[in-house]
Amino acid sequence: MIHAIRSLLRSPAHTIVALVTLALGIGINTSMVSGVQALLFHSAPFPGEDKIARIIGVTPQGRMDLFSYAELNEIRASAQDFEILATLGWDYTTYAEPGQATTRLRGVLGGVELFALFGARPLIGRAFTAEETQPGRSTVIIISHTLWQQRYGGSLDVLGRIVRLDGQPVEIVGVMPPIFEYRPLWEGASYWRPLNFTREQQEWRDYRVFTLFGRLRPGATLAAAATTLAPLATTQARDHPSIYNGLRYRVLSLQDAVTDGLMRNMTWMLLALSVFVLLIACANLANLQLARTTARARELAIRAALGATRGSLIGHQLRECLVLALAGGALGLLVATALNRLIERHLLTGGAAGATLSLDLVTLALTFGVSLVTGVLFGIFPAWLAARTDVNAVLKQQSRGSSAGRGLGRARNLLIVAEVALALVLLGGAGVMQRGLERMLEREPGWDSDRVLTATLPVPATRINNDPQRIVYFQELERRLSALPGVERAALATSLPVNGYNADRQVLTEGQAPGSSAQFPTASHTMVTPGYFSTVGIPLLEGRLFNADIQARGPRVVVINASLAKALWPDRSAVGQRLCSMDSGQPYWAEVIGVVRDVESVASLQPPSTPFVVYKPLVHEPWGWIYLVVRSDRPETLVEPMRRAVEALDPDMPAFGIQTVPQAVRGAQHNLRLSAQLLGAFALLGLGLAAVGVYGVTVNLVTQRTGEFGIRLALGASPSNLLQLVMRHGLGLAAAGLALGLGGAIGLSRFLGSIMPRAAGLDLPALAAVSGLLLVVTLFACYIPARRATKVDPLEALRTE
Repeated sequence: MIHAIRSLLRSPAHTIVALVTLALGIGINTSMVSGVQALLFHSAPFPGEDKIARIIGVTPQGRMDLFSYAELNEIRASAQDFEILATLGWDYTTYAEPGQATTRLRGVLGGVELFALFGARPLIGRAFTAEETQPGRSTVIIISHTLWQQRYGGSLDVLGRIVRLDGQPVEIVGVMPPIFEYRPLWEGASYWRPLNFTREQQEWRDYRVFTLFGRLRPGATLAAAATTLAPLATTQARDHPSIYNGLRYRVLSLQDAVTDGLMRNMTWMLLALSVFVLLIACANLANLQLARTTARARELAIRAALGATRGSLIGHQLRECLVLALAGGALGLLVATALNRLIERHLLTGGAAGATLSLDLVTLALTFGVSLVTGVLFGIFPAWLAARTDVNAVLKQQSRGSSAGRGLGRARNLLIVAEVALALVLLGGAGVMQRGLERMLEREPGWDSDRVLTATLPVPATRINNDPQRIVYFQELERRLSALPGVERAALATSLPVNGYNADRQVLTEGQAPGSSAQFPTASHTMVTPGYFSTVGIPLLEGRLFNADIQARGPRVVVINASLAKALWPDRSAVGQRLCSMDSGQPYWAEVIGVVRDVESVASLQPPSTPFVVYKPLVHEPWGWIYLVVRSDRPETLVEPMRRAVEALDPDMPAFGIQTVPQAVRGAQHNLRLSAQLLGAFALLGLGLAAVGVYGVTVNLVTQRTGEFGIRLALGASPSNLLQLVMRHGLGLAAAGLALGLGGAIGLSRFLGSIMPRAAGLDLPALAAVSGLLLVVTLFACYIPARRATKVDPLEALRTE
């Protein structure tokens, strides 16, 4: 080993290039491995976390992630493989107390079983009682350790303190320990409070507001638990076919439940592509070793002549490679640490926020193993070829024409073809993703998203608990927003195209029975004020829109989008037809008065659950969660005026998330864009390594054939003839690599399209562009040494020969 180190130190240029290449290849892979471990194989800080599972429903229309109180009771009666079931919902409230600024916090609504399910107890204080989960008794909260430290300095006097949530007094009865703040599950929650329903809400079958988690009994499995719920799905589909037709239940592990599907797929893909970078690095290093072997051919031949066996020659070469690999692995840890910090700072947001990419013992062991495998990968082939060197030919200075020399040349060419192929896969993936994101931004959304400012406003029942009061509040709020200086129009809605639609309900037409087993289309329902369409910029195609003076007890009317109109009434006008939607289990018949253009979410990476949309007047269904939208020439200047206007109407109900549509789009695409940039960095690194490899092979070709080039020049060949000769060689390698890599690039494009249908997919122009880029770069890498061939002095070359 000492001899191997000394041998490497005698070639500092070769050693430095090899170490840098290894550090980048191994470092990127180590970082991606730690990312996979942190995001996909993390352990939740709960006792028996492998027994905690989430129940979801799956219908032909998509996933059913949320459940109602009525459904909870039915599932609880059938879930024999669970020893505990607990509900978990989300809460957004204002948090206020005398002498401190009012803030809006995110919290969790849970049943009395919640803390028992996760095996947790408050650090100080107590948990909820069963009585406190009854309607009207939700007057206590348990705060997070972070909130306790930041707002109260960790004071024990916090217990018993009265604070106001949405203006209602509640008592702090406990503080959870810091380990309980498992961000992938709670997503930065600052408090936990009892989840309770009114008697009326307990009867609403489609009032789905919470997720459902459970703890499996000893010996029970996820598959068995799902099987025990199959009879319930059958019964529900029989009794309520319009709601549950085709329903089946799935039971997910906690790890799968808290990991976003897109993030999971992207993480695995980035890991796989980082392996491609490492393989390109290995091919490059193998080329370096082959060049080093060529330069040391006489030394190796002398060793063989003095009695060295093939095994000892291979062993010596491999020892050098392993020393390089281990040293490169050590440097790779530094690269991985820097890359992890970069990813944590810029990429891990949303559901992945709070994850830590650490280099633990498992990661270090994997890095050590990768280093050893890498050393063997790039060292074994050159070592084997070196051991087969024709000793007599080398010692007679005829190695250039020997079969071993030709074998080394063929080996280097094959490695370059592989490098170009792998680089094309990386460049193809990066190009397809980038083009897909650009197409998303350039796609015509069907509405005018420019000059629009949006905000979110929860209106809790603790503040306004009946529809008439809520309607009056909404009308006054819209009036105040419209009166702001610089506002052209203002409106309210329960959903906006920037964030997708909600409230999916099945729709029927006259002549169809709500209770039948027929398959009815599902449409997203959005409740809007009359000025919504002009404010958002959705054009009317047929009929009319809602009147400005529409009344809560007036005729039931709806506006639908063009896709739903075509689906329900393909051979006639939809205007004047009657449509029924299942509202809280009850049929809601209304007249279609207008048809508007289809619109798309400009932020969502996934297609909507349904292309059909029904717009209802907000006065007919005044929700407690609303979006504000105003149009202005300078929307960014209205952030503070909008905030003040909302707070002036009720200080305990401030708006949050005030932003323009472009800001919302950038936020929604943040992780994907940074993933695309990371993939682009991999691709550029692969491109650079491939270019270096092509350059090295071409330099070696020119060096080996210097005598031949001199003879050609002496016989009348022009410098341009030699240039063409060398360039043809490089073009042949590049073409072979492109042909080999094209299939992989197409496969990666299709995979990206499967996980991000709206942002990626097979893009032949993008693949053609990156193929052209790779071809140009490889030809340029050939051109520089090819120019040297045109400057060969025939007399000097022949004298050397």
